[in-house]
Amino acid sequence: MLTDLDHGSAIDMAPDYLYIDALLLAYHLGKVRYEEQRVSLMNAMRTATDAITFLATLEGMGVGKRSKLNVFLCAYMASPAYYRAKYPLMLGLQRDGGVPEPFLRNQHVLFLCEPVLTATQRKLFYDTYWWFVHNHQPSFYNPKKGHCIGVYATDPQDNDSTLARFEDYLYRLCNHKTQRVRDLFANFPTALVLAILKRAFLDSDVTHGNQHC
Repeated sequence: MLTDLDHGSAIDMAPDYLYIDALLLAYHLGKVRYEEQRVSLMNAMRTATDAITFLATLEGMGVGKRSKLNVFLCAYMASPAYYRAKYPLMLGLQRDGGVPEPFLRNQHVLFLCEPVLTATQRKLFYDTYWWFVHNHQPSFYNPKKGHCIGVYATDPQDNDSTLARFEDYLYRLCNHKTQRVRDLFANFPTALVLAILKRAFLDSDVTHGNQHC
């Protein structure tokens, strides 16, 4: 399992990439046709201990054996390495010899995280991410304040440092002193989002260690 730091998040641990990849691929390949299927996938992958349990849990949630989603998931579970090699960019994986993309101002961030978020959470994440990006610029336009200097403009902007700040920023929002902000992030899958982003934008054995399992 992909453990996360204890920041007091509602979700303290992200599932294994076996199940994360199943969701990302099913969603982006059009196998998830309804929001109910996406929710069932999210719930199943959080409790799965093995592929059989994962598929059985989904079936119990109404994803029938003959559905396109179930047929795809069975094929994926039988050969995850094949699908990872065929669709690396959908999973945030680097091709052999590749290097991670820059994290800041990258549309791939939003693409990768879309399947794990509700429609409301996608808008929230979009606004949160671009606020963070703007604050890494020497100057950006704030509709309320006019031109502002980014609070992170002089900090290191390599992926490791930037993602560490983004992680801290997300967890501060989850535990914000203002109740209204805490409510917005109450069910936000913070650990899961960060696991996806770290795997895609950090080049280390820690984040890539189980991508071929």
